[in-house]
Amino acid sequence: MFTPGLRSELQRIALLAVLLVAAGYFNGYSLLTLIAGGSLYMLWTLHRIHRLNRWLALGGRDFPPPASGVWGEVSDHLYRLRQRNTRHRQDHLNLLARIRRITDALDEGIVILDADRALEWWNPAAAKLLSLQRGDEGAPIINLVRAPAFVAFIRAGLFTEPVELEAPSDPNLVLQFSANHFGNNEVALVVQDISRLRHLEQMRKEFVANISHELRTPLTVLTGYLETLGDSDAEVPASWRQALGQMSEQTRRLTLLTEDLVTLSQLESTALPARTEPVPLKPLLGGIVENARALGGSAHHLELDCPDALIAQGAARELHSAFANLVYNAVKHNPQGCTIRVRAGSDNGRVWVEVTDNGVGIDARHLPRLTERFYRVEGSRASASGGTGLGLAIVKHSLLRNGGHLEIRSTPGKGSTFRCAFEPVPTRC
Repeated sequence: MFTPGLRSELQRIALLAVLLVAAGYFNGYSLLTLIAGGSLYMLWTLHRIHRLNRWLALGGRDFPPPASGVWGEVSDHLYRLRQRNTRHRQDHLNLLARIRRITDALDEGIVILDADRALEWWNPAAAKLLSLQRGDEGAPIINLVRAPAFVAFIRAGLFTEPVELEAPSDPNLVLQFSANHFGNNEVALVVQDISRLRHLEQMRKEFVANISHELRTPLTVLTGYLETLGDSDAEVPASWRQALGQMSEQTRRLTLLTEDLVTLSQLESTALPARTEPVPLKPLLGGIVENARALGGSAHHLELDCPDALIAQGAARELHSAFANLVYNAVKHNPQGCTIRVRAGSDNGRVWVEVTDNGVGIDARHLPRLTERFYRVEGSRASASGGTGLGLAIVKHSLLRNGGHLEIRSTPGKGSTFRCAFEPVPTRC
């Protein structure tokens, strides 16, 4: 199917050919007349092409030169294409300007690094946080931020976890760096001032530590008086016995909560000893399992599988706290008849300890939040069994301080597995 312009051009050529044939017939020079007429048509066509090409060379800003037929159609298409490209370019420039205004308004610093990790662009917030100047463009970022943790972060190029460090120009500022790859191995680096967040976190830790210690004395007094009243059977009216029993139970729960808060506060606020000790796991786990049997009586079946010579590096007290919380939780939160297996081993130098049960299990939507303070699963038996909601938070912090992490797998109705995995200890030369 011919376009209107091409059809018009073909009609023009056909009409010209008829006229040239007729003229050649009358003048007796048919071939020369066709050659001369065709040559004139080609010159006219080249003239139109030249005008169109000059219009394109000048940028095609104005209307294209007037033309008819197929060349008029080509001119119209080129003009519309030029207009469309101009609109798209303007839209692109407007979008870039809008993005620049947005990034200029952000409190977070944004830095673009090229494939060589040199500075390409940054917003005003990044310039303020990192003390960047116009002359720093093209400089390697590690020449400007020299902290070893940041240099390792950039050179590794994994960017799975953010890194925190003091601002290069102000040690009172705490900055968090996160990054992602994009484009041709370029990097978008985001810088956040988290000084206030860390200050609030420190205040929270100090508050929890102070309130926990302050609660110990009045709780000790209350417990002493309640025990005295409970032992004085002859002097206490019968109507008070139920109230005293409930008071003793709630005081005991508050004491447990206070002890867990103190433990968690110590884990968060104290530095890990520089020299950790080798901890034999068989006797450590054996003692925990025996205590768990005493805690649950004969309601659960507990098994221990641990090599005699297995050693973990860490603080024995903190490792005991982590493993004990996992085993005691399995006893408290599962119904009678449940089998609880405590296993330990090593794979390629990585020591692990698992606590597995075939109990009620946990829905997958709760797993990411289990290590949060006071988080309870709906329908949990923790409250009835005297749990404080801090056990897994203590486990998490104890493991992190000793080079480990907690992995949780669970299926409702089939049971749960809590795995403590430790990174191998580097060998000193």
